[in-house]
Amino acid sequence: MEATNVPAFQTEDFMPPANELKSRVDFVYEDDFTAREPEKYWKHVGKKSNDYLESFLGKRKAMDAAIAEIVSPSDAPEVKLRKIYDRVQSIRNTTYEVQKTEQEEKRAKEKPVENVEELWKRGYGNGTQLTWLFLALARSAGFEAYGCWVSDRREYFFVPQTMESRKLNSNVVVVKLNGRDVYFDPGAAFTPFGMLTWSETGTQGLRLDKDGGSWIRTTLPQSSESKIVRNARLKLNGDTGDLEGKLTITYAGLEGMYPRLENRNADEVERKKFLEEELKEQIPAAAEVELTNKPDWANSEAPLVAEFDVKIPGWASSAGKRAVVPVGIFTAAEKRIFEHANRVHPIYFRYPFEKADDITIELPSGWQTSSMPKPQAQDGHVIVYNLKVEDNKGSLRLTRKLSVDVLILEEKYYPALRNFFQIVRSGDEEQIVLQPGTATSSN
Repeated sequence: MEATNVPAFQTEDFMPPANELKSRVDFVYEDDFTAREPEKYWKHVGKKSNDYLESFLGKRKAMDAAIAEIVSPSDAPEVKLRKIYDRVQSIRNTTYEVQKTEQEEKRAKEKPVENVEELWKRGYGNGTQLTWLFLALARSAGFEAYGCWVSDRREYFFVPQTMESRKLNSNVVVVKLNGRDVYFDPGAAFTPFGMLTWSETGTQGLRLDKDGGSWIRTTLPQSSESKIVRNARLKLNGDTGDLEGKLTITYAGLEGMYPRLENRNADEVERKKFLEEELKEQIPAAAEVELTNKPDWANSEAPLVAEFDVKIPGWASSAGKRAVVPVGIFTAAEKRIFEHANRVHPIYFRYPFEKADDITIELPSGWQTSSMPKPQAQDGHVIVYNLKVEDNKGSLRLTRKLSVDVLILEEKYYPALRNFFQIVRSGDEEQIVLQPGTATSSN
């Protein structure tokens, strides 16, 4: 095979994995089974994977004894499953520890865990093993549950026709809960109950059983399940134009998982700096921020809540005898995306998300509103943007929401997407015109 005049690979923001886009030839080696038909190949892979899994889960009596310590017979089904999930996540997860050197592993002389009973007795295991422990405990509690191997979509998109079993590389559990299939991965640190890490969502996988398994696709969470909510009570200084006050940011779902995961080995000082820098990057002006609370970094279920003292010097500017206040206070991230006129690759969001702001600005005594931006309500079906400014006589209330409920878009839709975010930028750059009174904030 020969290739000539191959153009240089072009990278873009929000693009699929590079491995999906670059021209290449893959050589696939299999030393176990050489079927040429995908159906036969995957039946073989499914049966082999299921045999190993059932061997690992085989200690039913040990799991029955363990489940008696975790749940009560009177617990409702979801309560039982939550207790099991929390118990598994509380077990030491070696996947997220500093890896031992080869010499340290030899000194430890630890034999590999062979089944869930050994794992339970040891009190620690890697992420894969802990997820299988959850499966064993769920079954012992009476749930219909299956092990699944799914494709992690960080590096590539799975295609069964290529017959590459190594690309089914993440294990999850599907449980029938209140009549519907719910996916879990407690072996992925800080993953909330009923959710998966982003690269395991909306992807194809093989649900294992003795007959070779069946294809499934994991659920893709809605934008409302992974959101950043900012609530602020600020005060405008009539003399300096400074905006100052209290801000609470709530990171929920996957938006709360990743700060915890990224900072799992950081100390309190490093975590504080991380959150403060994150906030500064959201403000399109120089700002002074100070974290004032101690967020709960250990709880995977509860949102991560951070409280700040915030000061944005000179946020309001003079325009003759009036003052002008921009409405987009925490919108810097949207100012820089999809600016280029042309697009080469499809548009790829890691997962659906939502950002919501509710901001109250107390005005200086005697100040009045001369003009406000018109409300924005842009519905692009998979992307929605709302902005509203209200005059509450002595204070302003700014509410804004941006939600993205799409995973991937073909490049032909880029002009419409780019136009939508130009509307978002224009809305965020709108200004409120204020008429100062005789009194100022210093009086």
